Formats: sequence, C-alpha cells, structure tokens
Amino acid sequence: MVKFILVLVMLFNIILASICYCEIVDRILAYVENQAITLRDFELFSTDIKKRIPDIKNDEIVELLINRTLLIRKAKEIFFEGKDEEIINNYIDLKIRSKIIVPESKIRDYYEEHKNIFKDKAYSSVRDEIEKYLFERELNIKLKKHIKELRETSEIKIVFIP
Repeated sequence: MVKFILVLVMLFNIILASICYCEIVDRILAYVENQAITLRDFELFSTDIKKRIPDIKNDEIVELLINRTLLIRKAKEIFFEGKDEEIINNYIDLKIRSKIIVPESKIRDYYEEHKNIFKDKAYSSVRDEIEKYLFERELNIKLKKHIKELRETSEIKIVFIP
C-alpha cells in the first residue's frame, strides 16, 4: 500500500512538473534610487530610440534610461501631472532653458569667427540661425552638467546590460 501511494505521488509530481514551468517575465537592468529599470522598459525605449539613432549601443541606451529616470524623478517633485515627456520638457524649460541668455556680442563674435561658413550672407540674415545654434549648444552643456549633478547625488546600480 505504501509503495502504491509513493508511485501515485511520483506520477503526480512528474505530471505536475511537465505541466508547470517557470519563465522569467521581466529582468531588472538597473536601479535608480529605489526604482527599477526593467528589460521591458529597455525594449520599449530602444525600439523608439533606434529609429532615430540606428547605431546606438545597448549600454548607451541604459545610460539614457538612467538619465531619463533621474529627470522624471526630479521633475515630478515640481510637476505632478502629465506624460513623462511633457514633465521632462517642462522641467528643462523651468530649470535650464529659462536661465540661458545668448548675448548679442556672442552672436556677433560667432559670425565674425565663422564668416567663411556664411559666405556672402549678411549678419542680419543669419543672426537668428546663429542665436538658435548658440542657445542649443549652451542648453546641451547645461543639461549635461545638471544630469551629472543628479547622478552624483543619486544611488545608481547597473545590474545587467542586454
């Protein structure tokens, strides 16, 4: 009788083991403070970013996700509603863009230093283009500096890069 019960238990275990299986649904790539960045986050983001930058590497995508997470966390301290992209843009507008001023002298200096690029175009016809370029360049510098500061004051741990 005991052997019969053992055989039944073993058969039950074999049948159950063949029916049930485990699968990793999501994997954690990195932590920013107490927030996880998952493989699913990576896949969604990389699909979008690779359309714009086909040669981007996976480790660069993970770094972008970390930077994005840091900006979202900081932005949500100020802006409570909206999509992530809106919140990030509003935060950048408030904290960085609003503090950038391109003086007329810098625009003029850039024009004088790069006259060969503008050929025979008058200063007045390229002034706005130069101002926009100098503004975007300054924005990128300040944004990189701001992200560096956020990274220095945050706990970041990269677990896995696909």
